[in-house]
Amino acid sequence: MVSENYISFDFSQKLVRIQRALYSYILCLLPNRTDAEDVLQETNLVLCKKFPEYDETGNFQAWAFRIAKFQVMAHLTRYRRSKICFSNELVESLAEEDFDQSQLKLSQKALQLCYEELPSHMKDIARLRFKDESSLKEICKKVNRPIGSVSATLHRIRAWLLQCVKQKLPALEIESEI
Repeated sequence: MVSENYISFDFSQKLVRIQRALYSYILCLLPNRTDAEDVLQETNLVLCKKFPEYDETGNFQAWAFRIAKFQVMAHLTRYRRSKICFSNELVESLAEEDFDQSQLKLSQKALQLCYEELPSHMKDIARLRFKDESSLKEICKKVNRPIGSVSATLHRIRAWLLQCVKQKLPALEIESEI
């Protein structure tokens, strides 16, 4: 008989198979790749610790994503004072239990379309923050604007992108079904 302290081969295989999807899911909730990688590692540790609680008849990916969502929220709580980050409400709205790769691809396509619609000054700030992963201070220096102004612009960018993606997704979902 195997001790409960050891992870089953089946469990470890399931965990390995969903790593890319799990990372993609976390990256949707945390736009900073370094943070997403850290949260992925934390999530894997929690999944392994919670192995005895895992119901083998349940949906493994949904269970893992639910734990990842809580790890993202814990990460945001820890780093809220030092960085600009998504609110828990935004993470909740982005985190859906029935997350799948096709939905991720549609969301990424919608986000890209929405990004292209941003005014150029907002597009530059969004690129610096989310693609180049520049700090708020670095962005302020590059765009020669005060920190409050850049912070407010980032808030408006996030809100606008979220609203835009929500509007574009239904049309993209219909397109993908055709």
